[in-house]
Amino acid sequence: MFSASVLVPLLLLTAFGQAPRRATTGLRPPTHGEGSLKVITGHPGSVIFINNIRHGSTSDKGELDLPRVWAGSYPVKVRTAGYTDWKGSVVIQAGSSKSLTVSQTPTTDEALLHYQRAEDLRDRAKNEDAVKEYQQAIATRSNFPEAQIGMTRSLIILQRFDQAEAQIAAANHPGPHKVEAQTVLANLRRYQGLIDESIVEYRKALRLAAGVSPEAHVGLAIALEESGKTEEAIKEYRAGIAQDMDTEPILYYLLGSVLEKHERNGEAIEAYRQYLRLDPEGQYASAIQSMIEKLKEAR
Repeated sequence: MFSASVLVPLLLLTAFGQAPRRATTGLRPPTHGEGSLKVITGHPGSVIFINNIRHGSTSDKGELDLPRVWAGSYPVKVRTAGYTDWKGSVVIQAGSSKSLTVSQTPTTDEALLHYQRAEDLRDRAKNEDAVKEYQQAIATRSNFPEAQIGMTRSLIILQRFDQAEAQIAAANHPGPHKVEAQTVLANLRRYQGLIDESIVEYRKALRLAAGVSPEAHVGLAIALEESGKTEEAIKEYRAGIAQDMDTEPILYYLLGSVLEKHERNGEAIEAYRQYLRLDPEGQYASAIQSMIEKLKEAR
């Protein structure tokens, strides 16, 4: 058995800050207005952002298949080590399959290269080394909010809160990274044990994001749960899961956990099943299957 206290750090600072698992195909609940997307970069390890949400990394073939994307028009960003970021857009139509081929230009920008190395190190949980690369990136380019935000995430994991405070303060100013910076500030407050303050900061992030930020929704849900506000927490978990578009199975575990604690066993079972749908062979799959069986027996 594992607990939310173990998984929360993984969730806020790893799941959203790093590349999520790719959603698998198979049985899923009835939904409407979805299509699929294949992104082709020709490079392994390219990170794909859709609507500013990280959706995964390309395979060794330089491709990423996303079987479930809400219909709509979205900005897309592709980050590949050694290349400038590609930015464009894609339109997904309900019931259709879309292919997006991306061409990127090699870069010699030292600040960007340090940043890309830092992100790769953080993806591999090498946070001490990542901080050094972020520092090099910021030393080369003083106004680099992406590096400051990434460095803050690593510093929080390392529990170097004073340094994290300084970095997020430098990054948290008006601009395209404001929502992420505000959300990471809220994460910092939560990890400092300042739950009420974190709730205030998460709500600020959601206002800035016009309500569209799965990380802020889920962070707020965790803080509300810790404050004993269960119904509000469940609402925020569900909002975060919907906006995440099934890239992070662990969100279903967190939802199932709070439902189980409040004896809403049928809903908890369904949440756990959705986790297994997305990650049937993951490291927590057998434990979650056991939890489902125990909940069935208790009904």
